[in-house]
Amino acid sequence: MKLSHRLAAGAAIALFVAACAGGGGSSTAPTQGASTAPASAAPGSAAPTTEAIKPPTSLVTAGKLTDCVDIEYPPMEFFASTDETDPNKSTGFDVDAARAVATKLGLTLEVVNSGFDALIPDLSAGRCDVVWSALYVSDERLQVADAVPYMATGHAVMVPKGNPKGIKAVGDLCGKTISIQSGGVVETASNKASDDCVAAGKAAITIQGYPKVADEFQQIVLGRVDAVWETDTAVLNYMFTNPDKYEMGFAFPRDKNYGVYFQKGKTDVGTAITAALAALKADGTLAALATQYNIDPAVLDTVK
Repeated sequence: MKLSHRLAAGAAIALFVAACAGGGGSSTAPTQGASTAPASAAPGSAAPTTEAIKPPTSLVTAGKLTDCVDIEYPPMEFFASTDETDPNKSTGFDVDAARAVATKLGLTLEVVNSGFDALIPDLSAGRCDVVWSALYVSDERLQVADAVPYMATGHAVMVPKGNPKGIKAVGDLCGKTISIQSGGVVETASNKASDDCVAAGKAAITIQGYPKVADEFQQIVLGRVDAVWETDTAVLNYMFTNPDKYEMGFAFPRDKNYGVYFQKGKTDVGTAITAALAALKADGTLAALATQYNIDPAVLDTVK
């Protein structure tokens, strides 16, 4: 991402967060219920500790934290160069934060590039210790894996500059065509919105689902859809890298969390990740990474 885009991003994110807060949603997400890993540090806790955090003992490979990632979701995970053959050359907030956690635990990070639909199955099959890839903490996923929340987020709907179809609320999508990434929470939410349109006597939403985020955004470039429904982080990043072409039609409250997923029963992994995240938040590492990738550090308040 060019420096000029990063500078512009800072002001835009501040305005966006303020708008979300003013729209009835909190700028941070509530922590999840008992199925998420327990917090190990109080909010706003004191100065960082220099004590070593005990690493997990149930790792796939001793001395390594193996992380399954779908490396195609900037600014969370992406390849910074044209060499996309080595997952360990990937970058982004998630990948860099995972590296910082691994270092805090005295481990090295091994990144495994996995398809979006394969992330949780790969975790369940024991191919990785964690999935750290901008996945919502959802009830459906928590049935098969546990998660440590690390960032508040929400949905957003992006439209062409000038908003020619006047899409300013979810009801305005009735009868319109949108693109989404298939297989996630956005698909569930957009399907419900379409059902609500029909129940209200309006036309359904035509939903075009794609396996890759790049493909869903390409549809609005080609003029095949009226809007893109995605996470706020992905939408903001796309707007920053394509200035003056798109705008936010509307944003939902930031009432969800991204989570680091780990296998059920492996409480040693959850405890270690929770403690490392708390320490990295306390010493400013996570805030510095957020700023580096044009993410408002306020969204890290979900880390306890």
